[in-house]
Amino acid sequence: MGDFINKITDFLGERVDILIMPRKGASTKFKMRRLTIGVLIFVWLLITLGALLFFVRGYDYNMLKADNNLMHLKLKLIAEELERGRKYIALTQTTDTQMRQMLGMPGSKSGNSKNWEELQAQQEDRAQKLFAGDLKDLEPEEFEQYIDDLEDNSKTRLASFQEIAWYFANQREGSHSTPSIRPSNAPISSGYGYRLDPMGRRTSKKHNGVDFAGKPDSPIFVTADGVVRHAGWVPSFGQAILVDHGFGYSTLYAHTTGPQVKAGDTVKRGDKIATMGSSGRSTGTHLHYEVWKDGQPVNPRNYFK
Repeated sequence: MGDFINKITDFLGERVDILIMPRKGASTKFKMRRLTIGVLIFVWLLITLGALLFFVRGYDYNMLKADNNLMHLKLKLIAEELERGRKYIALTQTTDTQMRQMLGMPGSKSGNSKNWEELQAQQEDRAQKLFAGDLKDLEPEEFEQYIDDLEDNSKTRLASFQEIAWYFANQREGSHSTPSIRPSNAPISSGYGYRLDPMGRRTSKKHNGVDFAGKPDSPIFVTADGVVRHAGWVPSFGQAILVDHGFGYSTLYAHTTGPQVKAGDTVKRGDKIATMGSSGRSTGTHLHYEVWKDGQPVNPRNYFK
């Protein structure tokens, strides 16, 4: 073992000649121990490795910094878009109120305008505090609460607009189901109310409809959308047609001829359903027309001009 150490020591301590020979000029010769050369190589490797490590770490730092800046920019854009969306949602309250006023609707079930304004003021103040500072310091819980507020507001506005849509659809359907035109172009021969019996009896009886006296086979029109519940013979009324319009309305067309509909048919306002005749208990060619609302006869003159 001692011989081996001596050989290593002699080898490292031995001097070697280093000759530098430039193309021009005199050559230079150095004598240097192998140990010194080894130390210099080791130091050079350490310096090279350190420089490489420093470069890699600097590169990673710059990349991480660039990623952070990009993420910060994205967060800022997301925050701006979310805040813009929140403000648009707030603006829909005005549209909601205007639509309800135009349709004659009551206020939203989600709350009155004052409560909505107070809620919007609170959320706007929260948003300003949330996005006023550096977004990298944004607390996840606060951001989640902000998103939950946006979702709640969106659901509230959606529910309100759905309520308006349903109300409008029902109003529209109700208007289509309300008798509003004359069933015949013929003149009125007898009005609604009490009158002497037209068959010659000396008694008065309530006349639940309006009579139109016209030419035989002149057209009879249904006065609103609905479904035919009966089309056939009825004592006293002769050939009669009963139409159910929904929303509490129904109409009766009596003393007709040539019915063009049958029970179960769907009819639209203005459809021709029969022609004028004198079937049943009648003194001449005419149409007896009745309007019923919630099970009670009403004056048909209130449902056409």
